[in-house]
Amino acid sequence: MTHALRVASLALTLSAYFASTAVAQPRISRGVIEEATGFVVETVVDGLEYPWGMTWLPDGTMLITECFGSIRVVREGLLLGAAIPFPVDVSAGGDGGITVGQGGLLDIAASPSFEGDRLLFFTYSTGSGTANRTHVGRARWTGEGLEDFREIFRNADDKTQGQHFGSRIEFLPDGTLLVSIGDGGNPPIQFAGDDIRRQAQNLRTHFGSVIRISPDGSVPEDNPFIGHTEARPEIWSYGHRNAQGLVRDPQTGTIWENEHGAAGGDELNRIKPGANYGWPNATYSRNYSDGTLISYRISGERWQNPVVVWMDTHAPASLELYNGKAFPDWRGSLLSAGLVSRDLRLITPREGKRAREQRIPLGYRVRDVDTGSDGRSLHTD
Repeated sequence: MTHALRVASLALTLSAYFASTAVAQPRISRGVIEEATGFVVETVVDGLEYPWGMTWLPDGTMLITECFGSIRVVREGLLLGAAIPFPVDVSAGGDGGITVGQGGLLDIAASPSFEGDRLLFFTYSTGSGTANRTHVGRARWTGEGLEDFREIFRNADDKTQGQHFGSRIEFLPDGTLLVSIGDGGNPPIQFAGDDIRRQAQNLRTHFGSVIRISPDGSVPEDNPFIGHTEARPEIWSYGHRNAQGLVRDPQTGTIWENEHGAAGGDELNRIKPGANYGWPNATYSRNYSDGTLISYRISGERWQNPVVVWMDTHAPASLELYNGKAFPDWRGSLLSAGLVSRDLRLITPREGKRAREQRIPLGYRVRDVDTGSDGRSLHTD
């Protein structure tokens, strides 16, 4: 009875909150989702080993990262035979509990000025099961491999075990980078004597944040927490769990982010500089271990509300804004890659209204999604 009363009270509080605000309620995604139509799924390349991220070069070459520390090259629809080794030893499998799918060589992104500077940017994890962290590095592409590699950012703190590294890259028009950093993991993982996930509310750590840095790793002078002595200056937004999707809408400038919840409660968010997205103090998620609520709060004045909440686990792994010509009805919509849901979610934001959601069933885990030059979406799994 006590639990039922708490749930009822929570629902009333939520209704009162949204009645007093002008923002649309989140789309609570659960049950049967409408299926999109008018597409055919084709395999472009196979033979990849745990692919994680991909990027297109101006000449049409596609580069794909593999978790164990390799880069694969696809040209004219063909996967070239020789894998290019990443110049840093990454933590991906077989080392103190770090497992494939969480750590290793993660995202890759070509510089917006690639034709002039030839730079590629990477996220990756290093270390052991007792001390590891997320990094950002860059290198120059020679056409056949990498040169002049350098690390430009590292999480300020080590963590234990192999969970929640983030870690997606998105460029802003001024050439700076947004990078997502995971909250570090689930209980019983500890940091500074507390559950590590609580560090997402601690501005003195990078855990559970989206950071913004310059291409050389320096901190932009207009970051929201510049001058705050109790905050890491790289932080752009915080209160995130494990964000693996970031994309900017070039028409509106909106930054979209998707992140994993725990048991249910995955989110799609609009990202604003300096904003707090609530994790773990406000969340729809439940604990994996026993299904109990992580927090009795799902919203509040201090926290930004999600646009979509997936109560049936989606496990979002990447995000793309579709503006191609091949599917005109999809233009302006988001494509969210699903690991557990084994699909792409087609999400159409609507100002002042709940977002519309459809699904593109694929039947396998989708790690990354991108749009090719012909307007067709490609993905890795």
